[in-house]
Order: sequence, then structure tokens, then C-alpha cells
Amino acid sequence: MNIQRDGKNQMFIEWAQGPNGFKRAWIQRRTDPDKDWANTPEGRYLNVVRIEALGGGPAGSATDFPVFSNLPDEQILEAFVTTVSAITGCPLPREQ
Repeated sequence: MNIQRDGKNQMFIEWAQGPNGFKRAWIQRRTDPDKDWANTPEGRYLNVVRIEALGGGPAGSATDFPVFSNLPDEQILEAFVTTVSAITGCPLPREQ
């Protein structure tokens, strides 16, 4: 899997979800306590959104999952994408 960084230096993975669908998952750190609705230890959230194409912008609203584990961001992203791909039967993303 190819882990990249966005303009906010947040790690993310993009992958195909079906023949014409694409997703992006990223780890976000919320420094504003009012935005950390789950009161996570580090303000970390795993976000996922549908995108138009690999490298494209969002095509929907992101869903956030609070992160309470102390796993590194890379492991969280890889575990999430691997699990979603296994459940849906879609192939894992390849290194680019």
C-alpha cells in the first residue's frame, strides 16, 4: 500500500473500491477540544471519503472514527484498508 501525505501533512491511502469507485482514508489530528467529540487521547480520528478518482477531490461527506489505540498512523491505515478490502472482496491497493 502506498501511504502518502496531504497538504496538511496527514497520512492517507487511496484505493479502488469496485470498478468505478475510489476511497481515501486518512488520519486527522484535532487540536481544538470542541472538535474532538469523542475525547480521544491524542485527538486522532480515522476519516474515510469517496473520491472521484485516485488523486481526485472528495465526492461525498467524510465519515470519522475516533482512534483510542496507540497504534501508529501507518498501521491504522493499513489495517483499515486491508479489513475493508477483505470484507468487500475488493483487491488490496498496490504500491504505485
